[in-house]
Amino acid sequence: MRLLHALLLVALVSGCAGAPSTPSPSTAELTRSGCVGEWPLAGKTVSSGPIPLLANSDLAVGENRLLLGLVDAEGFPLGGPAWSLKVQAFDITRDGCVPLAPAAELPFVWSIDEVRGFFIGAANFPSGAQEIGLSIIGADADGTPLSIRFTTRIASVGTALRPGAPAPTIPTPIQKTSEHGLAGISTDPDPLPRLYKYSAADLIAAGTPFVIVFASPAFCVSQACGPTISVVKKAAARHPGALILHVEPYLMEWNGSRVIPTLDASGRLQPSDVATAWRLPVEPWVYTVDTNGVIIHSFEGVIGDAELDAAILEIDAD
Repeated sequence: MRLLHALLLVALVSGCAGAPSTPSPSTAELTRSGCVGEWPLAGKTVSSGPIPLLANSDLAVGENRLLLGLVDAEGFPLGGPAWSLKVQAFDITRDGCVPLAPAAELPFVWSIDEVRGFFIGAANFPSGAQEIGLSIIGADADGTPLSIRFTTRIASVGTALRPGAPAPTIPTPIQKTSEHGLAGISTDPDPLPRLYKYSAADLIAAGTPFVIVFASPAFCVSQACGPTISVVKKAAARHPGALILHVEPYLMEWNGSRVIPTLDASGRLQPSDVATAWRLPVEPWVYTVDTNGVIIHSFEGVIGDAELDAAILEIDAD
C-alpha cells in the first residue's frame, strides 16, 4: 500500500522544478532499442523551455491516464486552457523510433483554479514495455511552439484497481450509522449529506452504479483533495440522480469535536481498511462502478468537470 506516495503530487502542485517522476524499480536495469540517441537519459529532459513533471504514481502496462504538469526554470507553474498540447508515446524498451499511436490531445484542467493545473491525456502501453518515451508538442497561450521529450519507467502490473476489475465489497462509512454524524466520517468543512447516504457494499449488492471519491480535505498530502471535492459537489448538483460517495482514505479517530488521523509510531498517516481494499496508491482518487459491480473508470489526482460529467453519464446509461 503506497498511499503516502501522494508526495509525488506535492512536488507538482507546490511548483518544485526537477526531472520527471519515474516509478521504481531502478533505472539501472533498463535496456533501450531503436533511435536511442533521440531520447534523454532517464530522469533528464530535452525541452524548448518548460520543465515537465509527471505526477502519475501508478503507470503500468495497459491503459493509463497521464497527469502532466509544467513549470519554468524557477519552478513557477505553467499552462492553462489556452495552451494546445499533444502527446505521443514510444516504447523505448523495444523501439524508440515509432510512436505507439497517433498524437493525442492533452487538455488542461485546473487543480487549483487560476493557480496550478495539469495536462491530462490517455495512453496505452504494451505488454513487455519497461520504459516509455513521451514526446510533447504544441504551443503556449501566445502561440509559441514548444517541444518536450522525456522518459518514464512503467510497471508490468499497476497498484490501483484498473477498469474491468471488480469493485471491493467492503462497506464504506455512512452518516446514518456514524456516532458523530457527518463530522465523524468527513473532514470536509461543508459536507454534502447525499455523499454519505449509501455504503458502496450495499450499492454493489443492489446492482446500482455509483461514483466513489477518496479524498481528505483537511489532511490531504497532495493539496488537491479540496479542489477535487469541489468538482465532485458541482457534479452532484448537475446530476441530482447520480449516486456519489465520499470516503476519507486515512485511519481516523474522534478528538471530541472532529475526526483526525490516527498516526503510526513514526507519526505517519495510515490508510484505512477501505482505502487498502480499493488499493489506493495516492489520494485523491475517483472510481466509477457499473451495475455489475465492475470498475469502469479510475481517475488519479485531478479530475475536470467535463471528464467527471462524461463518466457519470456513462454509468447512468448502463
